Amino acid sequence: MKRIVLLFILLQIVYCNQAKEVNIDASQSLVGLSLDLTLSEQLQPSPEIGPEFLAVGLSCVLWTSNDGVTWAATGGSSVLPDCAGNLYSVTYGNGLFVAVGTLSGKFDSRTNNCGLWTSPDTVNWTRIPCPNHPEYPSEGNLPLRSISYGRVGGVKKFVAAGPKFGSDSSADKLYMIQSTNGKSWTVLQDIPETEHGTANGSCFVTFHNDTLYCPQEGGSYSATLEYNPSTSISNMPGFPPYGGGNALESLVYAPPNTAVYDMYSFQFFVSRTNSLYVFGNRESDSIAVSSKMNASGVWPASVAVGFGANNRPNGFASDELGNIYTFGNSCKWAYSSNQGSSWTTINTLDACGTTSPYEDWISATYSSKLNRIVAVGDAGSIGTTGVSPTLSSDWIYLKVPGANTEITSVTSKNK
Repeated sequence: MKRIVLLFILLQIVYCNQAKEVNIDASQSLVGLSLDLTLSEQLQPSPEIGPEFLAVGLSCVLWTSNDGVTWAATGGSSVLPDCAGNLYSVTYGNGLFVAVGTLSGKFDSRTNNCGLWTSPDTVNWTRIPCPNHPEYPSEGNLPLRSISYGRVGGVKKFVAAGPKFGSDSSADKLYMIQSTNGKSWTVLQDIPETEHGTANGSCFVTFHNDTLYCPQEGGSYSATLEYNPSTSISNMPGFPPYGGGNALESLVYAPPNTAVYDMYSFQFFVSRTNSLYVFGNRESDSIAVSSKMNASGVWPASVAVGFGANNRPNGFASDELGNIYTFGNSCKWAYSSNQGSSWTTINTLDACGTTSPYEDWISATYSSKLNRIVAVGDAGSIGTTGVSPTLSSDWIYLKVPGANTEITSVTSKNK
């Protein structure tokens, strides 16, 4: 009789846990079986929370998508507490989406106008108070222009950047904040003064090989901040240093032929193969160029062209096959299948550019989980493809009804 009861109990356990792999051994005790079941439950992967893609834009609007093809839009202060301004950048890390921008008005609305929100699922958002810089108590905190998540000095962290303190383009420090968990933030205080760019120009945070790079926007060309506290680069030196010199020409790893690096308004991009690229417009003729840093940390003595005049890319993505894609002004996009040695530019992406509001691509991302690229831009325009595109017809062009504001940034959870 005892054996029949035991068999009945075992059958119940198997029935209730048939979706799990459980080691059912007649020689085991019920205590052992219970332990097996508990461990099995603990080893099951946690379900993913939130969508694969999140995009942000002006007027505190959010766009979300699970597959990159079907999108929904929401936003405003009812979704993001106290948000009556604009969102300028978004990233994902440490299980959190983090969006930054302004509480009210545009990016040039400065004093105490730092907007910072976090969410695990893009539905429930928490506004995080931004820390004030102790050297600039009268300005409090400033708007945030860009945010990224990566490793610097051996530590994974979020870093967000805003404009300069001060009211003009004279030498001054940028407002930059950091967090290891996305919830508690501190000011980066060891930033050098930089004299280039406008007062409201910020920088684009990029992580590569345990180092933070932040090329500044605005002005005739860009300076670069570089930071790695675990190396000799411990005080975030600015390039060019105070007093002059072209940004890339002044880098310690600049190539012999620095004339080809006479760029302005440049940005960095790190590919899925962990290569660091620079993109910018050449000073002499406004032709957009790019270059790839070599394995020893030196820029080669030549640059790649193929983007056209005044078409510095704004958004970047690379796929599992090593192809690289850029997205820029006038709806142009370009691709490289040889690690950036050469580029092919496509003039338009489907309907983009056929009417005046849809002119520029601004940001892009890639999902390794879905093998899908998403590019976003003016007037709520979204382009997406699930193949390695070489033609405009490889893309799907999308817009969410009623969400016509500019999309400024897009991210995926599985980059």
